[in-house]
Amino acid sequence: MEKIYIQTPAIKIVPSPGKPMSSPKELEILFTYVLGERNRELLVAEGLDVIPEDRRIAALMALQDLGWVDRKGFRHHEDTYKVTAEGQRIIEMRPDFRKLDIGMKEHLDALRASDSGDMDRRKAGLRRLIEVECDLGNWDSAALYCHELRLAAREGKDMEALALSHVLQGRIERAQNNWHEALESYLRACELYMEVGDRRGVCATNRSLGIVYGSLGDRSSAIRCLEASASLAKDIEDKDLETKAQANLAVMYDLEGKFEESEKASKDCLEYFIKVDDLSNAARTSNNLGILNMSRERFSEAADHFERAIGLSIKLNNREVLGASLVNSGYCHARAGHLGRAMECTQEAANIFREPNNRNMLALAYRNYGCIEAIRSDHGKAREWFERSIREAKSSRVEDTLAACCYEYGLVLVKSASDMKLAKKLLARCSEIYRNLGNVHMAKVSDAALAGA
Repeated sequence: MEKIYIQTPAIKIVPSPGKPMSSPKELEILFTYVLGERNRELLVAEGLDVIPEDRRIAALMALQDLGWVDRKGFRHHEDTYKVTAEGQRIIEMRPDFRKLDIGMKEHLDALRASDSGDMDRRKAGLRRLIEVECDLGNWDSAALYCHELRLAAREGKDMEALALSHVLQGRIERAQNNWHEALESYLRACELYMEVGDRRGVCATNRSLGIVYGSLGDRSSAIRCLEASASLAKDIEDKDLETKAQANLAVMYDLEGKFEESEKASKDCLEYFIKVDDLSNAARTSNNLGILNMSRERFSEAADHFERAIGLSIKLNNREVLGASLVNSGYCHARAGHLGRAMECTQEAANIFREPNNRNMLALAYRNYGCIEAIRSDHGKAREWFERSIREAKSSRVEDTLAACCYEYGLVLVKSASDMKLAKKLLARCSEIYRNLGNVHMAKVSDAALAGA
């Protein structure tokens, strides 16, 4: 059954002194930036009230995602919204749309296209808008736009657009740790692409399937899908897709204990992404390189890769990669004893992941807090954070994350000699998980820690 995401109204907010709600005139100015041409002309000629309610709702949601109005009040009652500082800046300066920074311009361009009367332009706008919202981590908005794209594709009997809507739905589900729902979406997309003979679509979807199988710990299925993607990409002479698949395969090589091969493949992919100015995948690959070095306890080198990923993600306004890089950087700095930077990175990461409730990444953030408190010798707080991290990891169903949390908790208990029975249990569990995942290196590391307990 297809999911439809409804954003329910909140309680009406009473304005506090000094913080007035938005005026119709202020909203009219902001609406001109996000409405398509036909509705924008209608707004200028006759005012806000003549804009259809569904378009006003969509525009308000867009203004929230842009950060120009806050997220309070009934979404369909404009007078309950408050303009933010950034929104006020836009109202006062009224910058030309074309002079805004590239990320903002692309976001607004996608919003305008999604409100177009031309169906092809509307579908293209929705596609880009979903990608923007995914990068920002606005999963509810992304899901709503994805539903609209699916309806538009069905209306126009556009099988490729329908397949794409399932691919994007898979990305949304994957980001929220809904792994089986993500698999269902990707498999449906793959079927549709095969029906229309879109080999590139099949290739890209196989890579996405490989990522999900890898997250679920099904290494053999992950490698099968990723190798199929890389092979098909080579056949159709698509270097971009081939390199993306190779970057994911590099992670699998590390799980098989082939560190040097994995590192070389990742560095080659990073060099390619930088060369073609694909900064988004360069950020992801930098994060992967950091993880490779982190697993070998090369914390300084790993931190350098994570800081590069953080810088690129900030530049691109990609909160998804930014959050992952921050949580990994926080761990490295904690292990290196740089507690100030470790806490800064971890807090920022937790703030990113709390709203969409990404339990997988929250588990790693809580693990970081546990490491930090253990170094500060506050073992009571450390224990609380580690127990929270394990609960979140179990809920996320990502075995690799559960193993990482068990490992750190076990190490801290061994060092403090506070509960050796639990420490041995945690390290044994960690070793078992890594062995089942095929991560030979980390299984041996866990065994060594257990032997020394």
